[in-house]
Amino acid sequence: MRDEVGSAYVLFDRDGTLIKFQHYLIESDKVELADRAIQALLLLKEYGFLFGIVTNQSVIGRGMASMDTVAQVNARVTTLFAAQDIKFEFVLVCPHLPEDICGCRKPAPGLGEIAIQEHYLDPSLSFMIGDQPSDVKFGHAIGCKSVQIGGKGNDELHANHYAKDILEAAEWIASEMRKG
Repeated sequence: MRDEVGSAYVLFDRDGTLIKFQHYLIESDKVELADRAIQALLLLKEYGFLFGIVTNQSVIGRGMASMDTVAQVNARVTTLFAAQDIKFEFVLVCPHLPEDICGCRKPAPGLGEIAIQEHYLDPSLSFMIGDQPSDVKFGHAIGCKSVQIGGKGNDELHANHYAKDILEAAEWIASEMRKG
């Protein structure tokens, strides 16, 4: 069991960030890691970060998949990374539809609050990486710096950094850590 001192995490969106985007992915054998994802997480691991996944999975709310089906997809993702000695401390899933207006669907902070309380995530030491504006907003809502993959930036969003891919995001986080 981890002590109650806050830990530095990098939180990841799943689809389009850790794995290649596939609309309504419900088959674990179709999981493909994003290009350069292993290299990115190994770099972040060198800096002592712990890892978590925070993902919206409306396929559950749409009746296209069960929580167990999504858990199988998530298990495939974590297994592919585990083969490279990369471990995720948690995978948190929102099963709701966008119109449900729940407290756990990114950008709402509900899943981040769980990470803070149950996994001792220290937002001031942590980062969020995702490919959607909702990921950036989620990271900021819980007090993390946020990196948007594939984003161009706009006045409304204000990601801390925009990266072309997950490795560039990891390199930016590493440069932030070197700054002290």
